[in-house]
Parts: sequence; C-alpha cells; structure tokens
Amino acid sequence: MTSSRDLIILERRFVNALAATSDEAITTAALALEEDLQTVLAQSAGLSDGAFDEPDTLASAIREGATRRKCAGDVCVVLCEPCTQHCIEVLAGAADDPSLDDLNAVLPEAIEKFGEEMVKLMVVQYSLSLAGFKKLIQSDEKWALPVSPSALTSVRVADEAEQAAKRALRNDRKEKEKAQKKLATEQRAAAKNRR
Repeated sequence: MTSSRDLIILERRFVNALAATSDEAITTAALALEEDLQTVLAQSAGLSDGAFDEPDTLASAIREGATRRKCAGDVCVVLCEPCTQHCIEVLAGAADDPSLDDLNAVLPEAIEKFGEEMVKLMVVQYSLSLAGFKKLIQSDEKWALPVSPSALTSVRVADEAEQAAKRALRNDRKEKEKAQKKLATEQRAAAKNRR
C-alpha cells in the first residue's frame, strides 16, 4: 500500500519528468496511443476536441492541461502505458518485481521501440514501489530522476547575518513584551492597594 507521502513524492517526480520530456517525445507518444488511451489522455489533461489533429500544439496542450489539472502523474502513466505493457509482456513472471538485471535486459529494447524519454517515464512510475527500479535509479546516472528547474523548489541558503538580525529583533520584542506585562502587573497591584 502506498502512503500519501509517497503519492506526493511520486507526483512531484512526475511533474519534473514531464517538464524534462521533449515536446517531440510527448507528441510522438500521444499520437501513437490507441484510441482508448488517447481518450483517457484527453480526459485527464482536459484536451479540446481535435487536439490530436494539431500535432504542432499537442505537447503544449498536454503540458498546460497537466499543470492546470495537477495531473502530471496521470498524463505520464498514460503516455508510457504502451512501453509499460511491452515490458510486462517481455518480463513475464518477473514483471511483478523485476530485478536490476531483469531491467537491464529489457530496457534497451524498450528504448529502441518507444524512445528513452517514455522509458524514463515508466522508470519514474515504479521508482518508489519496485526494488529493481529503485536500484536502477541509484546505480545508473542515465536513469537518475529529473530535478525541477523551478526556482521555488531550489534549496534556500540562509544568510547568517540576516538570521542573527531577525533573532535580535525577536529577542528585543520579547523583552519589551515582558517589561510591559511586568509594568501592567505592578500597576494593577498599586491600584488594588489604593482602594
């Protein structure tokens, strides 16, 4: 069973993988899908009628739909479904949990047939759930997970001087609040004594 944390991580991986996939690969894969999978893709990404009749804008429509509907995972899974099915058939009994050796044996043919970018989408799909895929992305740089080019996801390096200044301001504020509370307590006590 996949945890919600894993689902969030996987969706982020799909977002990054879709961003790293070329328009040409997306268009080629989408146009090669059987009609029922094209329908699923169109529904997932919210494509307009006739989107598949306009190859020049198909990839951008798919990307835009995946972003708007927050469904990069669904889009990626559909795009690489023919590749996934092919690998399942070739792996046969090992398909449920292929080893690293199994994957290294089947992936070259899959790349030749479906293109490296679709195979990468399949690798992302199983990157959290199957041990062979986990080992593949750890052992071969070619299969390393794509990293988001977004500035929002980059690691922020803290400016120590800025942080020290913020701490000093926070401590000053706390001291003033403490002094105000003490003064208020003293004033209440003095008012009680005057009665």
